[in-house]
Amino acid sequence: MADAHGAGRAGDSGCGAEISIFLRFDGGCVSRAAFTASGSSAVIAAGSILTGKLEGVSWRRAAALTVAEMLAEMGGSGTQVAEDARPGSPEQAAIFAVEALQAALEDSLGRGTFPVAPGAEPDTVIVAMSGGVDSSTACWLKQEQGLQVIGVTMRLWSDPEVDAADSGLSCCSPRAIRDARQVCHSLGLPHLTVDYSRPFREKVVEYFVTEYLAGRTPNPCARCNGSFRFPELMRLAERLGAAGMVTGHYARIITRDGRRMLARGRDTGKDQSYMLWGVRQPLLASMEFPLGEMRKVEVRELARRAGLDVHDRVDSQEVCFIPDDDYRRFILSQLEATGTGVPGAGEIVSVSGNRIGKHGGYINFTIGQRRGLGGGAAEPLYVVGIEPETNRVIVGDRGDLAVDALTIGDINCFLPREEIDEFGVQLRYNSPSLPGRVVRKQGGSGGDAAGEQWHIQLDKPAYGVAPGQSAVMYLDDMVVAGGIIISTGKAETSLRGG
Repeated sequence: MADAHGAGRAGDSGCGAEISIFLRFDGGCVSRAAFTASGSSAVIAAGSILTGKLEGVSWRRAAALTVAEMLAEMGGSGTQVAEDARPGSPEQAAIFAVEALQAALEDSLGRGTFPVAPGAEPDTVIVAMSGGVDSSTACWLKQEQGLQVIGVTMRLWSDPEVDAADSGLSCCSPRAIRDARQVCHSLGLPHLTVDYSRPFREKVVEYFVTEYLAGRTPNPCARCNGSFRFPELMRLAERLGAAGMVTGHYARIITRDGRRMLARGRDTGKDQSYMLWGVRQPLLASMEFPLGEMRKVEVRELARRAGLDVHDRVDSQEVCFIPDDDYRRFILSQLEATGTGVPGAGEIVSVSGNRIGKHGGYINFTIGQRRGLGGGAAEPLYVVGIEPETNRVIVGDRGDLAVDALTIGDINCFLPREEIDEFGVQLRYNSPSLPGRVVRKQGGSGGDAAGEQWHIQLDKPAYGVAPGQSAVMYLDDMVVAGGIIISTGKAETSLRGG
């Protein structure tokens, strides 16, 4: 189909079957569907059956079409996992046909030829699906409430050196996308995958590498949520005609004086509000976190009772684009791939400037680290500073690691900034808050914190705090502001940072 709005392919000639699906839309419906197939009579039959089912149906119905529906007409009843299907079987053909359909829908979304809704439908929401138990349970809960649910999965860039094995560790791996689709289809819901790999790499991955080169310790998840993931999902919701967006985060949205506010989840061990500080307040009006009042053990039990196959899936603990959690390997591979010079050997020096030893590259170190500093010192040594410009790593004892003054930038406020003075400040994910206060604000204008820097005094020292990390301010459980740490120090001395 030369004028197709979307085209998708699945299968492989090496496994005995290939199929391509072509779609054209008129309004919100599939006006034409065509296919090409080769390798087995079953896959040709699957293409014919699928295209017959598609013409004239809404895109939502097309996105909800399941392998089981195909098999009901093809006479198969076995596995719905491609790797387990016998070559040339109806099961394999049905799986490939649905995968090709999903790829065609994804292609249309990427081209900008996918139908655009005329307006938001109040009873329709999108649910961001990662293939894990949390997003799947959130999806089921919204369906149980009687809402029209559209499951969406963001295809993000991930390290190809690890993805080649498709370990399934990443929330954006091919396996995770298949799991998310399977959950939606098992509930009779449409599922769409949208390819954001290029902008994700530009806005999140390159930021991560650049920050490490600058000697800072970035938080890519907070960066992603605030500047990429949630804004993009909200734009997608509007395009699909959804009135709101739902995720499986352990956080809450509360109301204070008529203002929607971000707050900690009830499960303090799983609370993710720290990672969400960058989400702009206007987005909160259209967002929901259904798991915010629940504990993880309750979510798993609810998923089990709902019959969700992912109820016992292991949580992903890694940065999504580095599934093996090897930051050093990843950064080096990215520098080599882009032809950027790799930082070489340099000196390890004490806070007083005395040479302690040599290091193999400052990107191997973060503030607070003890490993890799050698032995022989009377007291344990810690990394207390990184100087990319001199290629030096600064070390000291635990007392040198203590800081009680911070300067933060890239500030996002949830209350008018003049109301934010004293608070508890959280400096790492899942760490306790420390009492603190703003001692000086500079920059910014017109009541907006954009471009502003805050100088914060802590009531007691914090240890291992690095420039680049997030500082999130709370009043009780409510997030009032957040920002990126620019520099740290002791209140009576100058601040140090990247």
